[in-house]
Amino acid sequence: MNARRPTRAEQEQAQREQERQRRKERRLLGIVAVIIVVVVIGGGILLQLWRTNRAPSAVPLSEVTSRPLTITNGQPLVLGNAAAPVRITVYEDFHCPHCVNFEEELGATIRAAQSTGQAAVELYPMAFVNAGSTAAANAMACAAESGFGDGYHVGLFANSTLQWTDRQLIGLAAEVNGTAPAGFAPCVTERRQLPWVESINATAAANDVTSTPTVFIDGTPVELGRLTPDTLKAMIDKASQS
Repeated sequence: MNARRPTRAEQEQAQREQERQRRKERRLLGIVAVIIVVVVIGGGILLQLWRTNRAPSAVPLSEVTSRPLTITNGQPLVLGNAAAPVRITVYEDFHCPHCVNFEEELGATIRAAQSTGQAAVELYPMAFVNAGSTAAANAMACAAESGFGDGYHVGLFANSTLQWTDRQLIGLAAEVNGTAPAGFAPCVTERRQLPWVESINATAAANDVTSTPTVFIDGTPVELGRLTPDTLKAMIDKASQS
């Protein structure tokens, strides 16, 4: 027996039902898309608020004792004993993820060499990632001028997820130094070292440094790809004996 073919009216009814189902599915997809957008935007806003408002966390103690530095345009911050036999030149940005990794993996090795008087660090804090980089570099110079630059350097990288508002940068001084000299806070809020920050960017460009971190030991470029604490220590030891 042959199956009965649907009538034209039945076909049209089926098409209308299919169209209603498609419209329903499109509405559901639209609602889901809106929800996803709201969640993503809301999450981004919450993340930004967290980065902007969270206070800096406790900072690991630096093994190096700082001294007040004179800030000179175009010249790096010299951390550790300026008379040390080895110079480790480091170009960093405080919001550079690769710099954070570098400090987490190798920073302790460098500070150990500083603490024994074996090496000094020529620090060029570049500022190109975002506005927080500039604010942090300015505050780093303020801290170095105030006499707690080594610990502040550690603290900036230990709290690298922060936006680095003025309040956060001033709060970090308390975590690092207990109290900061009276001139530190206005140095941060008034961006008193901004000309120096700009001069460091210019110096890096003049020295053909286009990425961070970039590292030299006694002027010789260091290949960072496979560098480990042990190989870095060996390089510092060799340089101190030459």
